[in-house]
Amino acid sequence: MSSGGFGEQPGQGQFGQGQFGQQPGWQQPPYGQPGPSGQAGAGWPQLTGRRTNSLAIAALCCAIGQVIAGPFAGIAAIVLGSISLKQIRLSGEDGRGLAITGLVLGIVGTLLVILLIVFILALFKGVAANVNSLSN
Repeated sequence: MSSGGFGEQPGQGQFGQGQFGQQPGWQQPPYGQPGPSGQAGAGWPQLTGRRTNSLAIAALCCAIGQVIAGPFAGIAAIVLGSISLKQIRLSGEDGRGLAITGLVLGIVGTLLVILLIVFILALFKGVAANVNSLSN
C-alpha cells in the first residue's frame, strides 16, 4: 500500500501517532499556560474606573422606547430612573445624567399620553353632545 493513501487503516497514517495524534516536532503546551506572546493580557490596558449604573441605561432606553411602546415604557422609565438615582447616590456609580434624562422623558411622555387621552375624551363628548342636539 502507498503511504497516506485511501486504503490504509485509520491510525496508521504517514505521520506516526494515529489519524489525529500528536504530530512530530510539535509539543503541546500545558493547559492554562500563556501562549508564545508572553503573559496573558499583556499589552492591553487594564480598564479602571467607575461603572455606569445599568438601571440608568435601562431608564433612558425605556424613555426613548415609549415612542414605539407607548405609556407602559414611560412608566417603566420613571420607575427605573428613580431607583437608579437612589442606587447611584448610595454606590457612587456613573450614570446620573442618564437616570435624570430617563426620568424626565418618562414623566413628559406619560403626561403627554394622559393629556392626549383627556383631549380625545373631551372631543368625543363634544361630538356626542352635538349629535344629540341635532337629533332633538
